[in-house]
Amino acid sequence: MPGFATVDIGTLGREWWHRCQPQIGQALAIGALLSLLIGGGLAVRQVSLDTLTLWSKYQLARSMAGVGLSSVKITWPGERGESLMSVGELLNTPGLDAWAEPVSQEIGAAAAPALLSGFLAFVTTLLWSVTRVVPDRAAGLREPVEAAIEAPLVAAEPPLPVILPHLQPQPEAPPRPIRHDTPPAPMPAAAQEPLREPPPDPPAARPVSKLSPPAAAPTGKSNMSYEFYWGLTELPFENVPDPKFYFPAPMHEEALQRLLYGIQTRKGAVMLTGEIGCGKTLLSRELSLHLSGQQYDLALIANPSFGVEDFLTEVLYQLGIEPTKTKVKLLHLLNDRLHENYKKGKQTLIVVDEAQAIPDNQVFEELRLLLNFQLNDRFLLTLVLMGQPELNDRVMALKQFAQRISIKYHLGTFSQEETAQYVEFRLKAAQCRREVFTKDALDAVFQRSGGIPRNINRLCDLCLLIGFMDRAQTVDGKIAQRAAADLA
Repeated sequence: MPGFATVDIGTLGREWWHRCQPQIGQALAIGALLSLLIGGGLAVRQVSLDTLTLWSKYQLARSMAGVGLSSVKITWPGERGESLMSVGELLNTPGLDAWAEPVSQEIGAAAAPALLSGFLAFVTTLLWSVTRVVPDRAAGLREPVEAAIEAPLVAAEPPLPVILPHLQPQPEAPPRPIRHDTPPAPMPAAAQEPLREPPPDPPAARPVSKLSPPAAAPTGKSNMSYEFYWGLTELPFENVPDPKFYFPAPMHEEALQRLLYGIQTRKGAVMLTGEIGCGKTLLSRELSLHLSGQQYDLALIANPSFGVEDFLTEVLYQLGIEPTKTKVKLLHLLNDRLHENYKKGKQTLIVVDEAQAIPDNQVFEELRLLLNFQLNDRFLLTLVLMGQPELNDRVMALKQFAQRISIKYHLGTFSQEETAQYVEFRLKAAQCRREVFTKDALDAVFQRSGGIPRNINRLCDLCLLIGFMDRAQTVDGKIAQRAAADLA
């Protein structure tokens, strides 16, 4: 066989691909077959992708601990979302092994027949490849050997080397002119004068804004938006329940701790009321971040304006249960899920937001009856009610239901100091790196908003827009007064 230096690289590449192509196709086919079989088995066993991912991380953590890597950090869902924890801490989590054991059995039961089928397919393909590909290669190698035996013995001449194009000698480049360090003699002034061009007219002066915008726009933001002008990565005062903008004011933190206490100690029902726009929905989203999906089965009812049967149907839908048409069967399905969660060590939560919108007291009576799903020593579900102040009046009018509310709390409005802290917090959450609102503006925002978070958001959003249009350096009291007048 000729040496590497005397062989064309393209010829070698084509030969390699010609010989390996059948095996590559077979490997891809076997991999696709295994993926389909294992995926189908997992789907039949109803093993979700999230469960499979967590189980894989758990097995990885056990492998690391087995080789002495207990200090390695790994991401794992916690109370506030994904967080880093060491392998040792993860494996010491209470109830983790009890959760992983049935999952391992389900995955093993799903993967075993798939792996067996894939192995049989691999063996079959290998035998076919041996019977078809190997004889073809043997025939291809036999022809040059027979030709070499039948050829007459002559003096062998050394083969002419094949020189690659990039190794062929190149013609010599012409010599470069010698560069002298001495500069050429200057031309006479008379000779230079005709070459001069009259200086261009100075450009017309343009108005300069009071505030120079950032050198580069935030990612995905137009330089014509007020986010770009104020150096923000997103709108900081949107009235949406984004947990990123949850402001841990003392009253909100106390409300959160009371709700968590009622849930973690498995109380029957807890209730949170608050003024319109005080942040109850955002608090419910923040609450959900403290509830691990492995320990809680959560049904969040955002619009509870249903009748009794439709309300139960919505509860089952939020729990991932296919509902039926009769109330009795709905209650049977809910009862089965509650006992199933109990056996798995999970707690069932039903969170009803805007509960004052429940149209019929019969729904409150049905909620009270749901609390009868209990064992001798614990409730099988915890009910969390959130709503406006009139919710408290409706519940207190139903004494048999009010007596089952273990934890109650009422959210008020922000003080003047908390309002200023709230505005600065949301600006920093949107990556603002400078002071935007003056003290006069913050005082005006508090006076016109009443310390209600929703009103603060509406007013501050309009202040930033007016300041952008005026090219103001900061939002002062006058801009805040203008915005307040527009919203009046």
